[in-house]
Formats: sequence, structure tokens, C-alpha cells
Amino acid sequence: MGERNKGDFIPWLAFLDMQEHIKRMKATAKKMDVFMQHVLEEHYARRKGVKEYEPRDMLNILVQVAENPNLEVKLDRIGVKAFTQVIQTSVANLLQGFKWKLPGKMTTEDLNMEEIFGLSVPRKVPLVAVVEPRLPSELYSL
Repeated sequence: MGERNKGDFIPWLAFLDMQEHIKRMKATAKKMDVFMQHVLEEHYARRKGVKEYEPRDMLNILVQVAENPNLEVKLDRIGVKAFTQVIQTSVANLLQGFKWKLPGKMTTEDLNMEEIFGLSVPRKVPLVAVVEPRLPSELYSL
């Protein structure tokens, strides 16, 4: 990953996959699928046998929705994995689509990363960030 693909520069040779990019991408996709299946199995196992299970993260909520018998459209494990990937991609696009800055004249040295003791170990001083679009604002209007 991260190297130039000769098939992109010479399209009629792309089917040969000389650098084995496609082979490696397919192998990585299989590994990611096995990993996601393992994570889903863990979440289903945690919920099994607990009547009043309180969901704590996005995947637990998706599993809870998938187990709801009153849904019009049934959500299976493949659908849960697909939703997870869509949400992950959306968050990545949100983070990469903007410039994130510190407010005013604050510098990275001014950040206080101390934590206070609690259920989720929150920061002592909340982080404040300023969002600025990377592209001109005319491109965001419809």
C-alpha cells in the first residue's frame, strides 16, 4: 500500500496486476471481514443471557436494533457490518473534510491533557476546536 500502481498509468496492462495490488487488497478485505465478524460475535455473546442489557457503543446499538423482531426490514449481521463501515467512512470524511484549529491564540503547548477520575475518565478541561472548511464555501452550497 502507498506505492504507485503501474496499471493506473498503463490501463491496458491493469488486468495483469503486475504488482499484486488487487491480490493484496482482496487478502486485506478478507482479514478485515474476519475481524469484523469476530467483533460482532463478541457483542452478540455479551448480550446473550442478559435481559436488561444497556448498549454502550454504536455496535451494541446496531446489534440491539438487529435483534428487534418488530422491524419492517430485518437487519442481519452483514447489514450491521455494512452500517458500521458506512458510519466509519462518514466520520473519516468529516474529520478529513475540514481544517481543525485551536481557538484564538491557543497553541498545542497550552492544551491540558489531564484527566479526572470517573466512569469514562473524562478530560479535566474540555477540548475546544474550531472547524474551518478546506474548500471554498461556494462548493458546499447547492
